[in-house]
Amino acid sequence: MVSERRAGAVLSYVSLAVNAITSFVYVPVLIGALTQSEYGVYQLIGSIISYLSVMDMGLSTTLNRFYVRSEAQGGGIKTENLLAMAAFVYGAITLFALAACWVLNSCLDSLLGGSFTNAELALAHRMMLLVAVNCLIVLPGNWFLALINANERFVFARSLSCVKYLLQCVCTIVIMSYAPGAEAALIVQVTINLIVVVGYVLYCKGRLHVRARFHNWDWGLTASLFSFSFFVLLNMVFDQIFWKTGQFVLGAVVGAGATAVYGVACQLITSGYMQVASGISGVFLPKLTAIAAKTDEMSEINEIFNRVGRIQAILVWGVLAAFTVLGREFVWLWAGPDYGDVYLADLVLMIGLSISLIQNVGISVLQAKNMQGFRSIVYIVIAVLDLLVSIPMSAAFGVVGCAVTAAFFLLVGTGPVINWYYWKCVGIDIPSFFMQIAPLIAPIVASALITLLVEFFLPWGYSWGRFLLLCAIFCMSYAMLLWRLGLNGYEKGLVRGLVGKMKEVSSHE
Repeated sequence: MVSERRAGAVLSYVSLAVNAITSFVYVPVLIGALTQSEYGVYQLIGSIISYLSVMDMGLSTTLNRFYVRSEAQGGGIKTENLLAMAAFVYGAITLFALAACWVLNSCLDSLLGGSFTNAELALAHRMMLLVAVNCLIVLPGNWFLALINANERFVFARSLSCVKYLLQCVCTIVIMSYAPGAEAALIVQVTINLIVVVGYVLYCKGRLHVRARFHNWDWGLTASLFSFSFFVLLNMVFDQIFWKTGQFVLGAVVGAGATAVYGVACQLITSGYMQVASGISGVFLPKLTAIAAKTDEMSEINEIFNRVGRIQAILVWGVLAAFTVLGREFVWLWAGPDYGDVYLADLVLMIGLSISLIQNVGISVLQAKNMQGFRSIVYIVIAVLDLLVSIPMSAAFGVVGCAVTAAFFLLVGTGPVINWYYWKCVGIDIPSFFMQIAPLIAPIVASALITLLVEFFLPWGYSWGRFLLLCAIFCMSYAMLLWRLGLNGYEKGLVRGLVGKMKEVSSHE
């Protein structure tokens, strides 16, 4: 399974690249095909879909963990019963989500009637029907995806993710060419989700041969499942409050236009910047669960935390430095001058996430050791504070005010507070971690300064040619400075190994 984890991590970044490229292509297509008002409604409905995704209640992660433990203890009837109980719970959650769709649809007029036009409200109501269909597809599908991940079949899961992004991009472009509209774009999304879930089902039946069979209702297991999933749910609620409530707040106090701008900003963060870090950490939960089940000794976990954290810092902080220098030009070229506030909003949000994203493995450590409570509570507290403060800040400063509020609470909550807990309560060697990533700062800052200096001497005027040239300069200077000043022996060995394999493949061809 080591090869599956490595291949899964690589494919996670392939999936990230595919997602970034396809978003790079189809988001401007949507922006061009829809009015800003219609795109704002599309983003708002997207935020509702994300809210309803928490109806999963963290059961995907929970089922992943308990399935691994059950199989390690012999599997058999116990595993069959676990899967059957989880399937029943997923069915109940799906029904609850459909009821929530009906309630939300009934409340749209009272929630948004003050800032949305009658046409915008009518569109939102029609799209809510598609949201209900999406819940009916995605929530049961998570049961199958959890089993695929628990069996560490990361290659299939990540490959299917790449296919999903490509299909969504191609189909959206085609549909927008012939029948532009927010409803059509959402129909594409729902249809592709159906195709992906069918793929999960066929893989589980054909390759994993998993069997769910109900034997008895285990109340002790039920308590353990919901106790674990409760804190996962809190983390999911936190994510939705931070990345989707801002759109609701802006829609209520400013209007659909502000919702559209903030929606683009959040899409760059959640579909791009945050995914840079999750590509590696997402494949370690089964391994960390196995380690935690065997021993309380932290040396192996600390090694994984530091090793993965350095690689994440190289990627995440590199993206932050590049966006600081080149982000304004990228947003202007990619989304257009009407979305100028996206740059500043994304920059402050990236800074707010700069610590948490290089410590994503810590989440898997907490899940493996069943120590999520403190982190979940802290995140919910700062999420509620963010909601309360973002209302007056959004009214006063619009999109940027909403982003600054979220970034401030992110930095406080994921910085000193969570790192204290990691160090003092979990046993992660946080001082050693920061000492190991400190050498990466110099090449990151130097690369940004070199790019900024070159930009100063280039002719003024945004263009894709100018932007791509500056990107190439940043990447080359960053790579050279990292090799000389930043990478350790292990990381240089990974690079040499990757280059060697690429040469081997090319020689065979």
